[in-house]
Amino acid sequence: MMKWVTFILGMLFIGVVAFGAPLSLCDYHSPQTSLTDLKLSMSYRYFDNPAMAGVEVNSGKIGLDYSQLFDSPDYGFTLSGNGSIDLDNFAIAGGLGQGSGTFRYYLSEDMPIFGFGGADASYALGQTKPGLSVSVGVGYGRFSDVTPLAKAMNIQKDLLKLGAISDPLSDDTLMAIAEEIGKKVEYPTIKDLVAAIEPIIEQTAGVTLGARALLTVEDDILATGDQASCGWALQAGLGYELIDAYGGAQDVLVTISGDASLAPAPGSQLTLHGTFYGPFDIAAENTLNVTASYDYALKEDVNLIINYQLQRVQPLGRSVSDSQSVTASVAFNIGGANVALQAGLSKGVGATDWSKELTISAGMDLL
Repeated sequence: MMKWVTFILGMLFIGVVAFGAPLSLCDYHSPQTSLTDLKLSMSYRYFDNPAMAGVEVNSGKIGLDYSQLFDSPDYGFTLSGNGSIDLDNFAIAGGLGQGSGTFRYYLSEDMPIFGFGGADASYALGQTKPGLSVSVGVGYGRFSDVTPLAKAMNIQKDLLKLGAISDPLSDDTLMAIAEEIGKKVEYPTIKDLVAAIEPIIEQTAGVTLGARALLTVEDDILATGDQASCGWALQAGLGYELIDAYGGAQDVLVTISGDASLAPAPGSQLTLHGTFYGPFDIAAENTLNVTASYDYALKEDVNLIINYQLQRVQPLGRSVSDSQSVTASVAFNIGGANVALQAGLSKGVGATDWSKELTISAGMDLL
């Protein structure tokens, strides 16, 4: 069990690792962060070989992922939920759902120390009932919306490609552009914002930006789908098990959880959430929930998307059960919808091996 805890905590600490680049997206800190994302994915595969009796393949998967992140100087909260359903012959063959919410109240202006209250819920087909717990405690960490710096880096890339500037902009210039984009709501129009950014670029690069270059700056500022965040939070406390997934006694719990959000480069986002809880004899009875997602822009309108879910339950005096699901897809954005080549693995409660799936799927970003 401890190797799982070590692995998850190690992954969550990724958010504090420096990348070695002169300027990374995580160097930008916004005064307030508010990000929301909702994705729907679905796939189905049907294959009937007339030379053989029956239908060889008639299966699919439906998935829904939701996340919301808010952070301000005084308080913040994180909400996440995801679920997947496996279909076989148009009937539900397996499924896994997880949801969590954490409210943080910061206790210090100088350090990101907070008190928190939260709830975690999970359910996998094959369990007696869903698991539900609440917790309170203390933690450390913050999150920041780094989208303005991602847009500044995209502006630099596009101006270099256009030939409007001959050399990359300095780190200070990129940060100055990001700070203006971060104050977007203070400008009456987008053209006023572009007018404020124009001299920052011209004075540093020693150029005069033409109409086409200024239109490129405006397009990059208005571009959607490039939200990015950085940060991490680790927390520990006591909780109470409102519903035991296997019908056991409701216990006072020791809880450890963490979230991490990482944007290695513009167009990429890694998010992680892990929760480990159990009674005071946590080695004998515990639950581990993990979700992870990675979205990477291979090129314009082409993304690599990887999602992972794990639920591991150690009931008292019984054998361990776990459910896992992982999907990897290459998504092509066509008219607002994602058409993807998707590979999936899933392992339900009591299963001894992984179910494997390779499909063409469709999905849509709802928010």
